[in-house]
Amino acid sequence: MIKDKPLFAIFLTVFLDMLSFGTVIPDIQLRAEHLVKGTTWITAAGPNVVGIVIGISISLFSIAQFIISPYLGRLSDERGRRPILLITCTLAVVSSLLYAFSTSLPIMWLSRICHGFAGANLGVAYAYIADISSDADRAKSMGVLGMAFGLGFMFGPPLGAILIEVNNGQPFLLGLVSAGFALINLIFVARYLPESNNNHVARTPQKRIQVLLDALKTPTLGSLLLLFFVANLAFANLESTYFRLGADVYKISQTQTSLVLVFVGVIAALVQGGLIRVLEPKFGEVNLLRVGYLVQAPVLASIPFVKPWWPVLLGCAFLGTGNGIAQPSLSSLISKNSPPELRGSTFGITQSLGSLARIIGPIIANTMYAGGPARPYLLAALLMLIPSIGVWRVKFSTQPLSEPEPTPVS
Repeated sequence: MIKDKPLFAIFLTVFLDMLSFGTVIPDIQLRAEHLVKGTTWITAAGPNVVGIVIGISISLFSIAQFIISPYLGRLSDERGRRPILLITCTLAVVSSLLYAFSTSLPIMWLSRICHGFAGANLGVAYAYIADISSDADRAKSMGVLGMAFGLGFMFGPPLGAILIEVNNGQPFLLGLVSAGFALINLIFVARYLPESNNNHVARTPQKRIQVLLDALKTPTLGSLLLLFFVANLAFANLESTYFRLGADVYKISQTQTSLVLVFVGVIAALVQGGLIRVLEPKFGEVNLLRVGYLVQAPVLASIPFVKPWWPVLLGCAFLGTGNGIAQPSLSSLISKNSPPELRGSTFGITQSLGSLARIIGPIIANTMYAGGPARPYLLAALLMLIPSIGVWRVKFSTQPLSEPEPTPVS
């Protein structure tokens, strides 16, 4: 990967971006709960309203991402990937600095909205990978991007938990460190990330939208996006309640809960960065996607009923493996079934659907959590059954649409 300079550059870009974002994950769930419950007019409305507002507070990142992702993807098709990445990386610095002062709900909400706009660049990163990868190497390259994503989440949460403890529960140090990572990322993109979309051609809005709608109406691409949405909706139940589950059910600290997520990240990173390179040529993306989804449903159902440590870690190993197999396989299939000139737009819509899942998921999950910690996880397992069954019933095409040669960048 190091020899492939553009691939290594986008790997570091996504890793630093996710590291900056990941540091706030341990704090955001509990901080949102604390600030919401400390607001008199919200608590006076009852526990259900409190749960909904907590869910919305956590979802603000995804709401902003949902709104802006398709627009950024479209702009990257027309103006290039690099300028979009530069703008969003700058916004990540600003949002992290805001989080350093998030001792009130309005500032925390503003920070999460800004960070959501910045995080909408993930679809652009996936389009970048598709630009520089050949058809044969597409799944492996997507695995590298998934590895960067996983490593950022692996190291970010425990570091964030430590920073919160060092700063006596206050977000100032956490925000500064997160801003530091975002600034390093911005400098790296500015100096070392070349443009990958040198053949971009501006389209009229009517023609661009029609081409995109035609692509989305194709059975293969439409089915892939539906699978992506439902799987993310299932996983959002875990993501938005796991630190609360750690405190209420497992009776462990934020740092210990973060280390569990580190373990999941290690497994997923090993699978996406290494194992997928061996498995994909032998079994193909479709078969890997089937196995990846099938593994995750029973694990999600078991999470609130097991106790630390070995049962928890064993379940996490299966969860990380299933997710690590499924994500790059799905991304590769989406890129192959998208018009090359609309990759940014397609991945923008893909990430927007993921954001929509993370908007709905936390609201539902935190509302259900009030009735019992197991409920969001049982719902997650039921939801994961949909892509687990659907991926076996739909016939997917693995042949790319009119595919140009990868863009040479250096």
